[in-house]
Amino acid sequence: MDWVLKLRSKSVTQEDRQAFENWLTKDPEHRQIFERLVARWEGLDRFKGADFPVRSKALSYRPPVRYHWRQWGGLAVAASVFLALGVSFFIPEVWNGSDALYSTHHGQHETINLADGSHLELNSDTEVHVHFNYWKRTVELVRGEAFFSVVHDADHPFVVTAANGQIKDIGTEFDVYLQADKVLIGVQEGIVRVNANKSRDVSANQLLAYNRAGEFIDQPTEAVENFTAWRHGQLVFNNRRLDEVLVELGRYHNIKLSLANSGLGSLKVSGQFEIDRLNSALDIIASTLPITIQHPSADEVVLRKR
Repeated sequence: MDWVLKLRSKSVTQEDRQAFENWLTKDPEHRQIFERLVARWEGLDRFKGADFPVRSKALSYRPPVRYHWRQWGGLAVAASVFLALGVSFFIPEVWNGSDALYSTHHGQHETINLADGSHLELNSDTEVHVHFNYWKRTVELVRGEAFFSVVHDADHPFVVTAANGQIKDIGTEFDVYLQADKVLIGVQEGIVRVNANKSRDVSANQLLAYNRAGEFIDQPTEAVENFTAWRHGQLVFNNRRLDEVLVELGRYHNIKLSLANSGLGSLKVSGQFEIDRLNSALDIIASTLPITIQHPSADEVVLRKR
């Protein structure tokens, strides 16, 4: 930034220009950074003549053009003023933001380390769109489920959007699961604020759900550690409907799981199952319920009444 200012002064000397060339040759990155800042500086031409406080403050330090740049202590202050607002003016990635898309396949579990120090854990068949800019950090849960470990920053809120709602971090670790008809939020640590049609705070060890219309709905009581057991390769069910259990098991395998009779869906399942051991889970379910397991094809399983 110092060189950008010096080379634009009317009193710049040949010695100054030679010193600048020497500086450029010291590191290839110097030229890249300089050219980048020059482009941003020239982009400020549209503000010439505009009256706004930061510009007025900066111009108050402008020295007479006859001064040699080494005498322009005030100019360094002006540069500091611009750099204070600075990153936003000269580095558009910070102002406009950066985008990233992350996804997992069936059965895949991946941890993403974000630039702010936060972490995302993506469950099977999940997709998120991450956007960070100067004002806030946002993550859109497009499908699936993700666990968020957030570095809290009150000046740059961390917000997760899912269906017709937003989950705002207030210093926490939490899970968001986007289902076909609703969104489930489980808080492991700290607090989140959920903004849908209304607003609610959710504290540690609490669950909350809202439907696709943004209306809060009743959610069966469940321990948060069971809700997030997938992070440790397990699924834990406590008196859950069989049709719901099959949906959960199906998320992790490229096999179609179905019921021969929809009436079987109301049967209740309790137990702890290993995610990567589908056949074992089905055998346990069949041994505790009046059903049998059939395999019409290699990629299909049907549960029938015994």
